Amino acid sequence: MSNQERLDQLIQHIDELAQLTASIRGTEIYPVSFFSHAFELTGKMQVDLHEMEIGQIELFDRQLRQHREQIRAFETKARPSFEAPTPEQASTTPPPAPQADEEEPIMRPTPMPAPVPEPQPDPAPTPEPTSVQSQTPQAPAGTTPKPTPIPVPKMAPAPLSHADTSLNDAIERTKLTDLRKAFTLNDRFRFCRELFDRDEARMNDTLSALNEAHSYSESLDLLRARVQWDFDGETATDFLKFIERRFV
Repeated sequence: MSNQERLDQLIQHIDELAQLTASIRGTEIYPVSFFSHAFELTGKMQVDLHEMEIGQIELFDRQLRQHREQIRAFETKARPSFEAPTPEQASTTPPPAPQADEEEPIMRPTPMPAPVPEPQPDPAPTPEPTSVQSQTPQAPAGTTPKPTPIPVPKMAPAPLSHADTSLNDAIERTKLTDLRKAFTLNDRFRFCRELFDRDEARMNDTLSALNEAHSYSESLDLLRARVQWDFDGETATDFLKFIERRFV
């Protein structure tokens, strides 16, 4: 069966499947014969397609072989042929003339060079005795040697006198009028952190109340009523020293 016949048969099967499908259009229940007939037509269509594929492969194989034969024929035709010369051509070809033997060069001995006399070394000159100069440096004439500087001992700083100590004590015991202005920046930060739990408003309120006290004992009573300190601690002791200076 040719490819055209297979193609016509495939088209016929497709038309039959289309007619079968159109016959059940608009119906809700399809008959059982529809499925069996549709499967049969589908199988025939697969067979037709398979046979067409095989036919195309065989056709392609034949065309490929033909192309190869054409290429080989073209190569054989284009290749030059080498024929052996005929006896007449061989007789007319003159033999090559014999070449004369080349004379070998005569090897002559190389003359020996004349011996060169070796130069005699000159006698070494006798060194003249030199006077050894003294390694001690001499001062140039007309100059006065500089005297060696004498180191001056450093004096230790004098200890503080009793007057200076008394002055420091007097400064420390200067009477304070306002505790809020008596602290240094470091003391204020330390007292606020360790005595008032970083509550600066509470510390300022306590200092204002202490400024209103009239005696040291009254200040202590006010502190005991407001805070719960360890009055024997270092920070609390430093704080109480400022209160003492209010009543010097």
